[in-house]
Amino acid sequence: MSGLAPELEKLLVLQEREQRQMRLNKELAAWPNEMKALEQRRVEVRAGAEKKRLEAQNAEVERKKLELEAEAHRAKAARYKVQQFETRKNEEFTALGTEIQREEREIQEIEDRELDLMALGEKAKKEAAIEAEGAKVKEGELVVKEEELKKKKTELETRLADLVKEIENLASGVEEGLLNKYRRIMTSKKDVAVVAVEHGTNCGGCHMKLTQGSTIAAKSGKAGATCENCGRLLFWPVS
Repeated sequence: MSGLAPELEKLLVLQEREQRQMRLNKELAAWPNEMKALEQRRVEVRAGAEKKRLEAQNAEVERKKLELEAEAHRAKAARYKVQQFETRKNEEFTALGTEIQREEREIQEIEDRELDLMALGEKAKKEAAIEAEGAKVKEGELVVKEEELKKKKTELETRLADLVKEIENLASGVEEGLLNKYRRIMTSKKDVAVVAVEHGTNCGGCHMKLTQGSTIAAKSGKAGATCENCGRLLFWPVS
């Protein structure tokens, strides 16, 4: 940059540091969302494991309900058998026999359903165990990522603090009027305030053709040369 005016050299260095500052601020602004996404993933992992655990639990609850239902029917059948043994009436004996058969059919149906539920329950238990183990591994990975993100934030904040100090020092070395102009342009354009002349005729910011006066001013190394179209400060690139 030896062909540039000293003030322009300072501004270009300042601009590079401030662009770096913008990138760091952007990364820091994204950090809460990264942490939020991590926490959401943790919730999903736990929910998946809990769902499988509840499926296994519900299958066992339903099986026990059927077990109690079957016991009730067995008790009924036993009572009917006692009554059948004690009765001396053929008609009552036959009626009780019909009731006993009905209860035994109910018991058989319930036991069949119990077997199905037992199979489902065993499958659900295995799946729940696999899901729980997987969740433990995933949660461990998430803890590592969380620590990495926290470390990243600390590093970004440290780098940013150092950069802010450097920017303050650099800014203090720039002529006040030029610095204020630079600041106004940066506030307006949000990206760059100082740009090179492209192809010897165009602004490196808006890419529009420059007037002869602007081109000559930039080529001469004048610190305040600007583009008439976008207002950015111009410098002539060093070959």
